Amino acid sequence: MMTEKEHNPGSLELIAIHFKQELKEVLADKGAMLILIGAMIIYPLVYSIGYSGEVLTELPVGVVDLDQSSFSRQYSRMLDATNELDVSCNPSSLDEAENLFMKDEIKGVLLIPKGFGKDILDGKQAHVSVYADGSYFLKYKTEILASNMVNSYFNAGVAVQRYMIEGKSFDQAVVASSPISPHTHILYNPSASYGSFVMPGLILIIIQQTLLIGIGILGGSFSASKKTPFLLPEYKRRREVLPYLLGKTGAYLLVSLFNVALAVILVHHWFNYPDKGSILHMMMLLFPFLLAVIFLGIALSTLFKHRESAIVFMVFLSPIALFLSGISWPVSAMPEWLVVLSKIFPGTTAIPAYLRLRTMGVGMSDIRYDMIALYIQAAVYAVFTLVYFYLHVYADNSKLKEKSHT
Repeated sequence: MMTEKEHNPGSLELIAIHFKQELKEVLADKGAMLILIGAMIIYPLVYSIGYSGEVLTELPVGVVDLDQSSFSRQYSRMLDATNELDVSCNPSSLDEAENLFMKDEIKGVLLIPKGFGKDILDGKQAHVSVYADGSYFLKYKTEILASNMVNSYFNAGVAVQRYMIEGKSFDQAVVASSPISPHTHILYNPSASYGSFVMPGLILIIIQQTLLIGIGILGGSFSASKKTPFLLPEYKRRREVLPYLLGKTGAYLLVSLFNVALAVILVHHWFNYPDKGSILHMMMLLFPFLLAVIFLGIALSTLFKHRESAIVFMVFLSPIALFLSGISWPVSAMPEWLVVLSKIFPGTTAIPAYLRLRTMGVGMSDIRYDMIALYIQAAVYAVFTLVYFYLHVYADNSKLKEKSHT
């Protein structure tokens, strides 16, 4: 015979029961496990390995040297000496270089026109034409930056020789050719690498989207089963709503801790991404972020009647969430209404704060407003979810009363 306590479990006991039940559902659902655990192992590693080169180097280009002077050959050697470019061929004409480019044998073309050396000797301005692949931004940027750097050094060398011919010493010639010596310091991403730029923020997007998809799948499966998530009789279920939500949230938080340990800590360390923040401060920021994502996921999961609907809807949202996060395009350059819309996703608030904390080394006081915004966001989604479940319980109670009257 069941005891009174078993018939009327307390709130803490209900939380524990729903926590275990939700965790059991996660572990039993292969699809949810693949998204919540498998994807979080695969995606960060695959992306990080793909970006492990960090910067684009040895880009094959062709130099069309129509001048064939000592100056043009020196310019070509300087291009080949850069870390960014590899002068893999010397086409005899621009048409030949174009054919090589169209066959994807070279990624860009530099044209040194006839009279290049003579113009330099006559003290005239010489010209070099750069044909870069504008359809691929990284290749375009690499070729343009490398050619600009070579231009600067080549111009400085010519100027130094000219000043020395006029009777100046080498040191005087160097100062005269370059009176201002700039010192460039690249902050927060010393290697100016693409992987270190994109991966820290992308990891949070992966955590957000895998959580939303996984929770949606489980919610859709549960709706399709037409079971009730509550344990107490209909007339007592109002007091079970909050423990039910807290139990589910606790289960997803536990799963998220594994994901955070793998992606945010281990992957970050393995691939040497910039790291100036403490683990404690990161966890203090990630806690409200995870809460907001989980509450949003549970709220959205109530809309799905089948698990397939959850997958389609959440996958549809993924590229939108990535764009609105500000990783691929600055939020400051977006229309104001789109910036407001982007606040729907917790990642939009968490990622800039996380990057300032992790890569810039700011203190907790500098991200306090972001943390407050995340807690408010989590509270709003939690309230929406609680209201839904309370209305659901109220509807069940109304049906029960109608049956008792009949």
